[in-house]
Amino acid sequence: MGLQFSITAIGSMVMQSANNALGTIYVSGFTAGMRIKSLMMCPFDALGAAVSTFLSQNYGACKLERIYDGYHKGVMVSILYGAFACVVMVFFGRILSMMFVSANESQVLNASALYLRRMGYFYPILGILITTRMSVQGLGYSARAMLAGFVEMIARCIVALCFVPIFKYNAITWADQTAWVAATLVLIPLWISTIRMVQKKMC
Repeated sequence: MGLQFSITAIGSMVMQSANNALGTIYVSGFTAGMRIKSLMMCPFDALGAAVSTFLSQNYGACKLERIYDGYHKGVMVSILYGAFACVVMVFFGRILSMMFVSANESQVLNASALYLRRMGYFYPILGILITTRMSVQGLGYSARAMLAGFVEMIARCIVALCFVPIFKYNAITWADQTAWVAATLVLIPLWISTIRMVQKKMC
């Protein structure tokens, strides 16, 4: 799991490096937005850990129905929280940014608010991604979960290296979402395959 987070962090570092070349306004706005993003992600991480533990326990107990039920309820709660986080980030992102940026720094606040607003719409997808990845991890298929992290890293690197030089900060504000969607599209088929393999082992 630590290696998986390290792989994901590499993509974030590349994205941070690309943003650093855009000037102090965007560096400050992006930094403030990242802090709020991390804060809003904490419930996802806690929920993912809880679902992962629940699934692994029921895998050991050979209770397939509880695995299905735990995963589906985990995804449902993730989507609901993602919708709540979306509302907060879209409508209150600028206000939240004032925790880290002076109210006089209007350009920095605008940059942070833009980043949070565009990201907020994709928080339900992030919830699905984290819950599914942790579920696959909890069932013992670490390499598959790591593959999703690798896809995230590649997606962020592509945006940072190919699109930021052209679209500047606009590309930065879409980098995380691109990574989440790409990883989710890879991970959902892997989850379906994983649960089928688990089912065969239990039969």
